[in-house]
Amino acid sequence: MNLSIVLRRLAVAAIAIAAVPALAGCWQGKGASTTMQASMNSGNGTQATVGDMRIENATVVRGDDGTASLIMSVFNQGMEADTLTSVTVNGIVATIAPTPIAPGTFEAFGYGVEGQPPTKVALVTGLDVASSSYVPVTLVFQTAGQLDISVLTVPPVGYYEGLLPVAAP
Repeated sequence: MNLSIVLRRLAVAAIAIAAVPALAGCWQGKGASTTMQASMNSGNGTQATVGDMRIENATVVRGDDGTASLIMSVFNQGMEADTLTSVTVNGIVATIAPTPIAPGTFEAFGYGVEGQPPTKVALVTGLDVASSSYVPVTLVFQTAGQLDISVLTVPPVGYYEGLLPVAAP
């Protein structure tokens, strides 16, 4: 075989081998959508942390008349008590009593623990948004500070049936 044919074949093989990673799309950069999924909200509620306070499964359950309940669990992962002092949903101040949360404990808002009726509620009136949309929610804690999150709005059906409206205890 001619040396130039061998060199051409080797060059084609080297180019093919070098092109495989680029053509396979194995690395799309640091901003690839596949690296963002863990930080995105899902239909299972919003999770977030501010200071020692951890919010889990935050969801707004909205009725047809514009009333809504913010349901969530708030965990105090710190060594000192903290107090949830205010909640705002889509710019509307929610009716909520200041709620102290002892260290190492949690408070459930909008639903009861182990089938019991709710003892803590965050009620909103005049919420004019479509179901399945995300609304801005602001939680303010006495020590941990302010947390701004985006929360899914759902109708009171299926899993969320009976969670709206809930009167303050």
